[in-house]
Amino acid sequence: FAGLAHDAEIVAYPAGTTLFRQGEEGDALYLLRKGSVSISRRIGTREITLSYARAGHYVGEMALLSDRPRSATVRAAVDCEAIRIDGEHFKALMAENDSARAAVERTFRERVAANEKMSQHESASDVLEFLLSQGVSEATDILVIDESLCTGCNNCEAACAATHHGIARLDREAGPSFANVHLPTSCRHCEHPYCMVDCPPDAIKRSANGEIYIEDSCIGCGNCEKNCPYNVIQMAAPRSRRPNVLAWLLFGQDRFEEVGANVPEQAVKCDMCIGIDGGPVCVRSCPTGAAARISPDMLINLSSVST
Repeated sequence: FAGLAHDAEIVAYPAGTTLFRQGEEGDALYLLRKGSVSISRRIGTREITLSYARAGHYVGEMALLSDRPRSATVRAAVDCEAIRIDGEHFKALMAENDSARAAVERTFRERVAANEKMSQHESASDVLEFLLSQGVSEATDILVIDESLCTGCNNCEAACAATHHGIARLDREAGPSFANVHLPTSCRHCEHPYCMVDCPPDAIKRSANGEIYIEDSCIGCGNCEKNCPYNVIQMAAPRSRRPNVLAWLLFGQDRFEEVGANVPEQAVKCDMCIGIDGGPVCVRSCPTGAAARISPDMLINLSSVST
């Protein structure tokens, strides 16, 4: 292990940068420290996206274990950092540590099988490529709508507004779509949040469970709104609840109105309904089960299974 640590180097890869290409000699293992990478293979005249790997995982072991050229191309899906470990030192470690070699070989076999399956299903590859192009890999939790089930009732958005002082934290109609997968505009609770980069009062926090939320100390500077590449933050003045007994009796709804013109705006976004029993109300209010909040790994796995 001392040799690995001595010769390893941390390398930064901007989004779109290639770590290694299909057909090249395998000379290193890459342990992802930050961000994520896409894994693709050229089949005929087309490059097929096979899978992705995120921080905490490694890539590049296949060529080192098989002593064959790289079987795929790996690119940074977003800005990422990787610990580059020399291939010869990695092989020496595998030769000395049977348990480590067994674990790596097990992952190797699983990846070979998964890549072979994905290479035979171009539609699944297209969905995966779409998800990666939309930055899903840097999220920790993302709202997704199955458009084959969505009726357009807008219950999700209405429920969000009803539980967040009259201001919806999601826009159901906005956001990109591909096949039946729709990604409405709603916070993704990024692994490395752009919104936190320049918050003067340090009002943006991450809970122990991973939810990114904004405290009342927000001064309304708008920096977070500008820094978010997914346009999920809006500046809005708080609203007060106006009792409406008839609406409550008939529809279970109250009315909200603006507090006043002199009230300063604050940044608002999805907070994953933190503190509300039962979890996100947008998901619970969907009558058809079209809406779900899931991790990127689960979303990508579902996309490969359902196509």
